[in-house]
Amino acid sequence: MASTNRISRLVLVGASGNVGAPTLKHLLATSSQTNLHITVLTRPESHATFPSHPSLTVKTGTYDDPTFLQEVFAGQEAVMFALSFFAIAHEKSMIEAAARAGVRWIIPNEYAGDGLNAEMVDAVPVFHPKRDTRKYIEDLGRTYPGLRWIGVATNPFLEFCLQRKLFGIDQDAKTATLYPDAGRFNTTSLERIGLTIARLLALPITDEADPRSSLTHYANGFLYTSSFCVSQTELLRAIQRLMGSAPEEWEVDEGKTVKGWIEGCREAMKNGDAKGAWGLTFAYYMGEGLGGNYEKKAREDRRVLGLEGEEENLDEVVKRALRGGSLPKVV
Repeated sequence: MASTNRISRLVLVGASGNVGAPTLKHLLATSSQTNLHITVLTRPESHATFPSHPSLTVKTGTYDDPTFLQEVFAGQEAVMFALSFFAIAHEKSMIEAAARAGVRWIIPNEYAGDGLNAEMVDAVPVFHPKRDTRKYIEDLGRTYPGLRWIGVATNPFLEFCLQRKLFGIDQDAKTATLYPDAGRFNTTSLERIGLTIARLLALPITDEADPRSSLTHYANGFLYTSSFCVSQTELLRAIQRLMGSAPEEWEVDEGKTVKGWIEGCREAMKNGDAKGAWGLTFAYYMGEGLGGNYEKKAREDRRVLGLEGEEENLDEVVKRALRGGSLPKVV
């Protein structure tokens, strides 16, 4: 283990995905200043490729091989999970393997809403496994003292969700459903998520002069990141500007409510329709007062991470989404 006051050895599980790729990009870009070495864990069937870099090691093996995991996690200080939906079933067993190997910092597979908003988490089933994983880590901490987690709250990925028309706006059909009881909500670009996590991992573990600006401040808690705190209307206007289309060319439905959306999603879930659970998630992101606006928390974390003054441009991110791009290349 390193004797410094910063994390110097990190395992990244899922380095080629939506969150993992931009995170790896930013970690490598600053590794010479942070002295961070990253070990990427990848499976044999993966076709992902990674750059040759003095701060990067790639280990290939199966996620359920205890011998392989013990070898990978030995001597590491932190493990970050950025797993796909299909691989997330391995997360808990890998966390336990990391704890046994002496890892003390876990960034679990969060990258969603405010996990500390109990009312929101209770209402949205998609958040329940994430809460269970956090509790699992805390329970493991009784056996492995010093084991801690840091959740990264991102709310919806902006490019990803625009491309999949999850904000109620269909740019191809030029239709939109604008809910009168929707409010401003936080949303984050994948590029900003990667930069935020890299800045987080560069913080000192402890800081007596400024405890707020340390990893220890975030132990068993959340860091909040956001590119924009926007309304549906602001997103729609940005799309219209970039498409060069006039508002009158669009069919806009303002007769539905988030409350009705939630009721419909719950009914769909009763009938076994999994889409209802995802719809419910976005209803809570976007509904006024339901938990999707954590801007005050995000603003303070931007200060801590030195991201004030590095604001993104909404039109530029929306343009990237409309062109079908989202992820920066790992170089």
